[in-house]
Amino acid sequence: MTRSNDPQAADLAQFTRISLDTDNPICQVCGQPLHEGDDITAYAYRAAGEPAYAIGYLMCGADVHEHPTVFTRGVREYVLTGHVGACSNTRTQSTTFVLLDPIPVVTSPTTTAEPHVHPDAPTPRNPTQPTRQEPTPLLTAIREHARSDGGCPRGGSE
Repeated sequence: MTRSNDPQAADLAQFTRISLDTDNPICQVCGQPLHEGDDITAYAYRAAGEPAYAIGYLMCGADVHEHPTVFTRGVREYVLTGHVGACSNTRTQSTTFVLLDPIPVVTSPTTTAEPHVHPDAPTPRNPTQPTRQEPTPLLTAIREHARSDGGCPRGGSE
């Protein structure tokens, strides 16, 4: 077996027919039931050092919901589009729902929390990253809130 030098190609091979890990797939934003053949958007993740991906949540494939906006350093994450498939096991009389035809929309590698939006993604909407405010340095906060006479700020007592 030959290995690809393209980590995304190896990841996509793992996503083909990955279990949605639920017996009753529903959109986790609006609660709409999802059925075999329905288009979906899925969030998949793999922590650094873990061998396999897991599906974190599902959304309607109509793409009316916001995509994930916060990504985590140390976790390789994907937002994928595809559709619901079903694999049946006649021996156990069970059905497993899977993701079919996964297409990456957004990727976040383990080394950063910044998302990479794929230019050829089937969805026109980019994920919105919330603006992060750096905490105010302690000395700056003290200078801004201290009164010149040494009293409590805003006339209150502590």
